[in-house]
Formats: sequence, structure tokens, C-alpha cells
Amino acid sequence: MNDTHEVLYHRQDKVATITINRPQRRNSLNPDALEGLHRYLDQAEKDAEAGAIVLTGAGGHFCAGADLGGNFGSQESFLEMHEDRAPYAELLLKMNKCKKPILAAIEGYCLAGGMGLCLASDVIIAGEEARFGLPEIKRGLWPYMVTALLIRNVGRKKALELCMTGELIAAAEAERIGLINYCVPRDSLADRVSSMAKRLSSFSPAVMGLGKASFYRIADMTTDDALHYLRAQLTINTQVEDLREGIAAFMEKRDPVWKGR
Repeated sequence: MNDTHEVLYHRQDKVATITINRPQRRNSLNPDALEGLHRYLDQAEKDAEAGAIVLTGAGGHFCAGADLGGNFGSQESFLEMHEDRAPYAELLLKMNKCKKPILAAIEGYCLAGGMGLCLASDVIIAGEEARFGLPEIKRGLWPYMVTALLIRNVGRKKALELCMTGELIAAAEAERIGLINYCVPRDSLADRVSSMAKRLSSFSPAVMGLGKASFYRIADMTTDDALHYLRAQLTINTQVEDLREGIAAFMEKRDPVWKGR
């Protein structure tokens, strides 16, 4: 296991796990934690043996957002304070652009910037005790960057309500409004995450990467543009060697042996 103290990295079989390791601060984000998340996301994507990534937090919480009690964003000038926001925005974009599926495993609080990490993940499984919210309005802020992902995952009225009220919602409600995929009993969270991660890592990494990229790419396209783009992506997919292997394995009634190309 690699360790930058603020963030932990571990790969077992085909699953890489990235853990925010600031339990004393409910895994709130400071510059070191953001640097660690960037570093290990890059490492997981480059690891040919990793087919899926699990993002989680240590000590019973996922992430409570920015560390307002630390020196987060306390540079001397206004411009430096503005530039300090870039690593977080870049991290959310990097998660969307990552070719490997990212599974968020949520316990406890998932708040503010932590909601951004949650929404930037591809599949989200939460324990039933987890709580989600955007309390920025209560601190004199607005969840600006998180809004970009929130409005793409949740209906507009509910998204705006979460931003305007700052109220927390339970995991069951988060599942109902489509913010997460599954709300599960706490004692089964680890097994559900492991099972889903194993399943996601079992498919062709080449096709998974192409498919995930296309999914996010068409989010802001018109239907006409999306269909033209996706038609081209389908043609590219037909040239992937793993497609021939998948068909051969189906015909021969065996498990496919993916080569990632």
C-alpha cells in the first residue's frame, strides 16, 4: 500500500482503491489531499492490472468538503486564491475522463466538495446511514463547481433545492432522486462494493474506456450531433480486438480473455 498520509492507495487483483485518509477532519479536502487524489488517480489509470477504481474515505465518512479549518485557499492575493480552486475542478474533470470505471463507496457524511467527488464517480453505493448535502449556503457560499455535476445527475428542481436549502438528505432519498445508484445496509456495503468493483473490472478495458468517454461526451450534445458522434464511435469499437474475442468466447461458451486493445 502506498501512502502520502492524506491519501492511501492499494490495488488487489484488478481493483485499485483510493482512500481519503483524514478521518480526524471527516476527510475534508486540503491541498495535500487533492494532490494525493490526483497522483493516485493517475497511477490507477496507468496501471494495466487495474480494471476498476474504488474511491472511499477512512474512519466512517466519505468526505465533508473543503477543509475550512485549515489553510485551504488562504494564499496572499486574490488571483492566487482563485488559482487555488483549479486542482479541485481539474480533479472532477479527470475523474470523468478517466478510462476506467470509478466506484464511490460512501459512508457517513458526503458533503459540499465531497458531493462533487461522489457525482464525478461513475457508480455510487452508499450505506443506509450516509448523509448527503450542500451546506455551503449556510456558510455564506454557493456550491458553484459541484453544481456543474449536480444538474447533470439530478432533476433541476431537486438540484436547486439542495443548493438553496443546504439541508442533508438520507441515502435512501439520494437513491430515489438518482443522486446515487444504491443505498444498502451498512453491514453489506463492503460486499456490495467489492462485488460491483469485481464486475466492472471484468470487462474489456478498451471497450469500457471508449464507452465511458462517449457517455460523458454526448451529455451536452443535441440528439442529432450525439447520434452522428456515437455512430463513429460504434465504427471504432468494431475495430477493437476485444470485440472479436468477446464474440469468439460467446460462441465457444467460455470466459473472454481481454487484451485491452
